Amino acid sequence: MASLPIFMTAVANSSDEPAFPLTFTWSTHEAQVKEVLVIPDDEWLENHNIESNIHDLDEQQLYEFGFEASDILAEWINEFDTDTIYGLEPDILNPLIEATYEIKGLEPSFGVQSIHSWFEERDVNLDDAIAQQGNNTPLHLLAPDELILQLLQIAVEHELINPNDIPAIEE
Repeated sequence: MASLPIFMTAVANSSDEPAFPLTFTWSTHEAQVKEVLVIPDDEWLENHNIESNIHDLDEQQLYEFGFEASDILAEWINEFDTDTIYGLEPDILNPLIEATYEIKGLEPSFGVQSIHSWFEERDVNLDDAIAQQGNNTPLHLLAPDELILQLLQIAVEHELINPNDIPAIEE
């Protein structure tokens, strides 16, 4: 298993009743940050709408710039060599990942645990670490790529991961 954890976040079709993903953003084992727009499956759209969201994503943008679930899953299979990834809100992220797998008749090959637990297991209080950085913006309000980069930066600052392994973060 690679040394760097996979941090992931997603934007859902609805903040009240999340049913399918609009975007996924994750860190790689090389500490790169990847983000993809998700083309909504027809089955998802039969039962749910794409509501107004903080990224102003609409159905047209998803079809124009997004990727099919099968393409996203193929990338994850090639990149993720772990059975656990870490997300800010696992209770929201898990169903979005499951929806992406289920639409292709598959089951997720990994589970999602709380990013707070990953830091706690390493004796770092994530909320305190964020406050020490002077960030007053709640994590769930950060842009997905900014969230992932901030988590990687905190991990570096607390010597939980080796900064030499992270070409994307400059100190």
